[in-house]
Amino acid sequence: MIRHSVLFSFKPTADKAACDALLREYVTFPQVHKNMRNFTLGKNISERDQTFQYAFSVDFDNEQDLKDYLNSREHEEHVVERFRPLISGRAIVSYEVADGAVTNLFD
Repeated sequence: MIRHSVLFSFKPTADKAACDALLREYVTFPQVHKNMRNFTLGKNISERDQTFQYAFSVDFDNEQDLKDYLNSREHEEHVVERFRPLISGRAIVSYEVADGAVTNLFD
């Protein structure tokens, strides 16, 4: 299984309605992208690090399913038209998960 996580913050000048619409759009992703599993989205509640305001994580059965999602027309439109104009910073990590175990740390 591949876990894909995105951490992000909105620009201080971003329109609140547009930010809310973006967050609502994420909730629909599992219906649009059928290979998504275990989608979660939340506001950062950490008292130690507020670098990013929000995060979402989603699992894919394999790396090809992740690539299909990342290369889909819907994903590209979302990133270019709605995500990038509102976002001040982001971090993206994708990694293999095997039964909750640690994997692929050393090549």
